[in-house]
Amino acid sequence: MKSIQKLNSLILFAAMVCAALACKKEEEVAALPSLNGSLTFYVPEYVSQEQTLTMIPKGAIHPAGGVVGYSWKVLPSMSKADTTRYQNGLDKQGNKSDGAFTHTFSDTLKQYSVTCYAFASGYASLSSTSYVNVVKGGLDGSITGTGIKTEDARVSFQNSWYYLAPSGTSDWFRNNLERKDMGAPYMNLDVMTDVFGRYYSYDEALNACPEGYRLPTDEDWVALCSSLGVSAAVHEDIPGVASVLMADVRFNGEEMWQYTREVGDIEGTSRMAMFPAGYANLGDRAEDGSYPEATFDGLYDYAVFWTADAVDGNKAYYRYLVTGDTDLLIGQGDRKNFGAMVRCVSE
Repeated sequence: MKSIQKLNSLILFAAMVCAALACKKEEEVAALPSLNGSLTFYVPEYVSQEQTLTMIPKGAIHPAGGVVGYSWKVLPSMSKADTTRYQNGLDKQGNKSDGAFTHTFSDTLKQYSVTCYAFASGYASLSSTSYVNVVKGGLDGSITGTGIKTEDARVSFQNSWYYLAPSGTSDWFRNNLERKDMGAPYMNLDVMTDVFGRYYSYDEALNACPEGYRLPTDEDWVALCSSLGVSAAVHEDIPGVASVLMADVRFNGEEMWQYTREVGDIEGTSRMAMFPAGYANLGDRAEDGSYPEATFDGLYDYAVFWTADAVDGNKAYYRYLVTGDTDLLIGQGDRKNFGAMVRCVSE
């Protein structure tokens, strides 16, 4: 019994010593002065499969004028960090280095974290983390759950396939228009064009559809919902159709329309496959047709589509769905600066 008590006492003493040493080490680390500045690097939020990026660290400053070292880690791709510059300013091969890091992302559609560490002897390190999503367009890409199949009726335009849903005497596009010569891609990243489609100004949307198709009027939207058994007036909210217009879509495996008690289960029986890619505030259009100051909002909450109906010289009507609302709503947006999606309808 005494030997067991003695052993327990030794274990307790050892644990107390380890805890004390750990606390002392933490205090020593906490007592170290920090590097100056704020460590940053640029990496796009979305990249294509197996895309190679070079990232350059900036902003970390040695208080005494010395050289800062850098190391990087990408999770879940890398098991350990890769040092790209030591405190002598050289890389592993002895070449002068700015700390830049080159990485080829996987073809797996998921989110990755990229972390950069800035370090120097005698100083607490700085770190910065950004997140990157590997994406892919098309039916077998990042957007799944639309209900669209490759054998469904479709038309080709500018090297993209548009699948069709018949409604009365018209055919509607089931996927968002993804012209590359107008509008803006999500986050102004071209890789997102054939994932979400593009966000267009009203004036662009009027001329965006291919030959034989046009931007639907609000009367077309009302007729579409009438074919689903819901009657409404032009330029008024259309009640109770959200769940049949929505699709149980996922983006890289993540559910886009969040379940709400009001809307209930998503039925998707209209085959319109609408998903919440949000909207854009386009800002001024550049001479090359791009929108360098565009900002994007409403992802996972709003699905917004232009109608062909102008309110006046400054505004036009759009139709939209929003998480938690059972209706297809009507709104008004600035003709030049508001960015919405386009679904074309046959003439």
